[in-house]
Amino acid sequence: MSSRSLIHRAIIAGIVLAGLPAFAQTDIKAVVVKHLKTSRDFTLKVAEQMPEADYGFKLTPPQMSFAEQMTHLSEEQAGFLAPFSNGKPNPGKPASMSKKDVLAYVRQAFDGSIDKVSKLTPAQISKTYTSGEGTMTGLELLMFLMDHTTHHRASAEMYLRAKGITPADYQF
Repeated sequence: MSSRSLIHRAIIAGIVLAGLPAFAQTDIKAVVVKHLKTSRDFTLKVAEQMPEADYGFKLTPPQMSFAEQMTHLSEEQAGFLAPFSNGKPNPGKPASMSKKDVLAYVRQAFDGSIDKVSKLTPAQISKTYTSGEGTMTGLELLMFLMDHTTHHRASAEMYLRAKGITPADYQF
């Protein structure tokens, strides 16, 4: 192989490798959006399983009610995403803690999060932010959002089990 051919291959490899960080960031965004959609659908399934009469149910008095768990996991998404826009979170609230209103709120919160995440740039995902939770990268904020949602949805599943309801099969 000639030295000229090696130089050309080295240049091409350098160009390909230089593009990897941007590709990886875009790929991360697509993965997060995909899993937020799955998480929305699964969370709505879990929320749908609890009878309306039990939306105020608590496992123990100091805990959140089932409706409060669903509302909390949804409203906190705005807080995790606020650093990306340098804004204050404005998650709103459900019209009431009724099943119908909580379900509508969960859907609206997830849809808003999906929209915001789908518009993130690679620079925003790799940037470091300071939030109420400390200093972390955009990727860490997205991971925290997903982890927080899973944590509270799993708690809500225990409420279903306490009522004798088998939660929907886990979806990832």
